[in-house]
Amino acid sequence: MSSWDYLIVTASNARQARAYEAQLRLRRELGLLPQVREWFVVADLEGRRIGSGGSTIYCLARVIERERAGGTACATTTSPASSEVGQAVPPALPACGQVAESILRRLRILIVHAGGDSRRLPAYGPCGKIFVPVPGETHAGLPATLFDLLVPEFLGLPQGAPGRGQIVVASGDALVRFDASNVRLDRPGMTVLGSNAEPAEASRHGVYCLGADDSVTLYLQKPAIEEQKAAGAINAAGKAALDLGVMSLDAAAAAVLLDRFDFAGEARNWILRHGLDLYREICCAMGSAATVESYIRSARGSGSAWSGEMLAAVYPALRAIPFHVQLVPDGSFLHFGSTRQLVESGLALVEQAQGTLAINNSMAGGATITGDDSWVEGCRLSAPLELAGWNVVVGVDVDEPLRLPREACLDVLRGHDRRGGAVWFARCYGVNDQFKDSIPQGERFCGRPLLEWISAVGIAPDEVWPDQQDPAERSLWNARVFPAERAASGYRRWLWMYQPETASAAQKRAFLSAERYSAAEMAVMADREAFHQRRIEIWAMPHSRVP
Repeated sequence: MSSWDYLIVTASNARQARAYEAQLRLRRELGLLPQVREWFVVADLEGRRIGSGGSTIYCLARVIERERAGGTACATTTSPASSEVGQAVPPALPACGQVAESILRRLRILIVHAGGDSRRLPAYGPCGKIFVPVPGETHAGLPATLFDLLVPEFLGLPQGAPGRGQIVVASGDALVRFDASNVRLDRPGMTVLGSNAEPAEASRHGVYCLGADDSVTLYLQKPAIEEQKAAGAINAAGKAALDLGVMSLDAAAAAVLLDRFDFAGEARNWILRHGLDLYREICCAMGSAATVESYIRSARGSGSAWSGEMLAAVYPALRAIPFHVQLVPDGSFLHFGSTRQLVESGLALVEQAQGTLAINNSMAGGATITGDDSWVEGCRLSAPLELAGWNVVVGVDVDEPLRLPREACLDVLRGHDRRGGAVWFARCYGVNDQFKDSIPQGERFCGRPLLEWISAVGIAPDEVWPDQQDPAERSLWNARVFPAERAASGYRRWLWMYQPETASAAQKRAFLSAERYSAAEMAVMADREAFHQRRIEIWAMPHSRVP
């Protein structure tokens, strides 16, 4: 069994970090992480989104600080993350350069990036994408999550070269599937994992242009097919080397990043203001064919807010890092980043072409589930649930027959109201609703334009967004359209929301007078402990796994 010195999971803020910490502690107590010496959770600096690159460098700085202080063994009763969570201003971070490299040379570190508000997957905002329930077994009395399938794969990766240290960095919002038996991670510098894919698929991700001896000549960020052809990224078989989102760095490469993006220096303000992406601001500078002009063009073209001068300043050091790719056969990933991807990836995970995927549910009495291409999870059913297709139902008690129209999603979430009282949030929305889009970007709600839905109900936009006057900042994420109920069964009062034109005058009046919340508010007010406890209780029931 491969051994690791540190497992680090990143989070967006202190609240999310505490929730992750509880889940990691539970798995440690159940013996699910035997190959990890220490673990902790790191929230983004000052609660601000600092990007995958900024978070990686910050995590390494925390490790070096701990190692210089003598380290802290991870116990099952006290989490070492307690000193990280909620820390607004860190103490003086360690010196970089040779000091950092000498420390990192003796360590193996796995960093899994799991920050995010789950705006495209609102039903699982309380647990974060990394702990989204998935089909599978943990063999420890817990319902399986993405973490339980994903992290063991990363922990099974081969070691780097002896004496050079190893830092593996991976994303926690997609299930990466690959065979690591022939992977080599002992080359100097940075080695990334890739897989041959159709250029059309590769155009939505990162693409590596390959040179001799597994070297990378250029990294392309979401390149169009024509750009792939022009850069020589498409091989003789018509395939492109797709980025799988997993990279391994040796201590020397990590020390370069720590030196060029020192949180104790000027780079701190850059990162806090603009964020730092591992691929956009770092990998785009690397490769034997990269130039400062191509780097700036690629980074800025893919959304970087860093100025050309800032990028030019870090380019020489990044360009000097050796850059290699390991192509793994049949490598792929299943995304769980949006509500629709939840259904698609869940079905693919169980190799099921269609039907309804039902997990973590209790079934009693006359309970049945019928429908195609749907997801039902964390529900207690004692009556029939009929789904018209492409539905997502999460955390719902079905004690009377329930039928949902096509593409309708329903989740019920326990939390507290603005006064601290216990409530249940009832959320009706559509499978293709993008909570992160603004009104000018075409935000939709229950399958139709959001402003059209609001007009159909007869509520004024200022009542939906009382604290946000700028239309460009108004979105479904901060729209107060979800009622709070005193009982879990109260969601039935709002099923008309999928088709507001069918609502009676009384139903519309009830909506206008209801205490309504936004998804952004619910992200703070949700009861995370109750979310996980519900799944554990259902999982323990003998009939919980019968669809």
